[in-house]
Amino acid sequence: MKLLLATLLLCISTLTQAAETRFDSIYFFQSQAELEKKGINVDTFGRYTRTLQTQIYRALKKVKLPESSGYLVVAIRSDGEVTCWLDMSPAVHEYYDNQIYEIVKKIQPVDVQSGILVFGMKMAIDTAVHTKKTVPAPADWAEAKKKLNDPNNIEELVLSRWPE
Repeated sequence: MKLLLATLLLCISTLTQAAETRFDSIYFFQSQAELEKKGINVDTFGRYTRTLQTQIYRALKKVKLPESSGYLVVAIRSDGEVTCWLDMSPAVHEYYDNQIYEIVKKIQPVDVQSGILVFGMKMAIDTAVHTKKTVPAPADWAEAKKKLNDPNNIEELVLSRWPE
């Protein structure tokens, strides 16, 4: 009886295992020259992305989520305002999407001297396999690009989708 109970508890504990969130490479939407003009400090940026990863990992480690992979896309304006989008497949439930959004908003961003810094971080939830997509493309960006004069201008695109 004890063996049966122990086996049952082991099975339940493995089924209710918390989400394991992993991060990988960073995609920059702007060239190195543009990043230098914006005054992006590599060390400060590295600490910022590490803090993002840690806070998101801590928030999601308490819950069970289905496997998903893609990108967390972050935009930081020169006035210090920050926003983000998830480009995950399958999509993360809206509750957790909003939780990640709130985490990103609360973290002190890197200093951007002019314009907007936009980057994406590969993110995987409950899977060791990261997305094969080379460029992040949040769902609502495709429609927004059609309405722009220059669909390749990332700053114009981000401003058009910035939540107010």
